[in-house]
Amino acid sequence: MITGRHLILDITDIRYVFDLLETVKGIKPLMELIIKTGHLKVVGELKHQFNPIGVTMLYLLEESHLSVHTYPELWKCSIDLYTCNVLMDFTDILDAVYTFFGGNCIIHRKIIER
Repeated sequence: MITGRHLILDITDIRYVFDLLETVKGIKPLMELIIKTGHLKVVGELKHQFNPIGVTMLYLLEESHLSVHTYPELWKCSIDLYTCNVLMDFTDILDAVYTFFGGNCIIHRKIIER
């Protein structure tokens, strides 16, 4: 019996807009876009700004969780979305992520049914 779907993204080669990865202010709009696109309900949020650059954010969702870890010095970030909505189609979320970075990135994805 499937109890959830897990979307794991490693986004690389973010060279032209890598400054979006440096701060909470830069990456938070992407997280909000994923939440809006996926019709997710946030029940809690944690964030950590590394010095001088880099971010870790975690959203506790009614459906499970969403997290991001940024590596601006490597032009990379990792996003993890787990949802108990076994029917969720991640296509719109993937499109939103690609558009957020202006199409200037490579998205490596893995979807796991649990």
